[in-house]
Amino acid sequence: MQSRWDCPRCSLGACVTGSPSQSQCRDPSWGGIAEGLRFVLGNPLLRAIAGATALFNLAFAAYMAMLVFFLPRELGLGAHQIGMVFSVLGVGGLAGALVTRRLTLWLGEGPAIWLSMAVTAPFALLLPAAGGGWSVWLGAAGLAVASFGTVVYNVTQVSFRQRLTPDRLLGRMNATMRFLVWGTQPVGALLGGVLGQLYGAEAALWIAAAAACVAFLPVALSPLRRMRKLTDEQPASANPSAG
Repeated sequence: MQSRWDCPRCSLGACVTGSPSQSQCRDPSWGGIAEGLRFVLGNPLLRAIAGATALFNLAFAAYMAMLVFFLPRELGLGAHQIGMVFSVLGVGGLAGALVTRRLTLWLGEGPAIWLSMAVTAPFALLLPAAGGGWSVWLGAAGLAVASFGTVVYNVTQVSFRQRLTPDRLLGRMNATMRFLVWGTQPVGALLGGVLGQLYGAEAALWIAAAAACVAFLPVALSPLRRMRKLTDEQPASANPSAG
């Protein structure tokens, strides 16, 4: 019997069972893709999360693309010092993972989503402001704070997305969200390179960090802003069968 992995389309989740003894493969359903888009974009909460995350990823990709040039060329850091900067960034993310639950209980789930980004993203401005010496490590600490907020944001909003979405739509919702929010990363990296070529690495970092500072606005201006306990109910506009 043919293995379900023998068909390239099966690796995309397109394999369906026609009978107990036979597996059949079909082309990915455009209707399924459209249903995922309707569900995400038709839900005001998911739409806000998608917009904020896409904008932040765009800005962060531009920032990181130029950071690897800024640290050695503008600040004169060696390889081991650059590694330490990224290690400090990682420590911030680990700390965020450890305290997310307590933070969301204290702030409420909705406020935790937008405040985690709004309060911590401006700390990314400290590194392009660094002039060498101890200020480099102050900037690295700023990146750790931004990384802390990013992890809190991601854990909270992804958990909410999973609760909100019916089981049969989980795959389509996640595929749609990842397409929307990860798809901006290569664009951001390219944009960072263009900005660096035109204005220099430091200016590109300032621009990218400033964009990250306003990425919280879609969620802050949505109903999520004051929702201490995020509902598991779907808003009427999110009903995939509507329209």
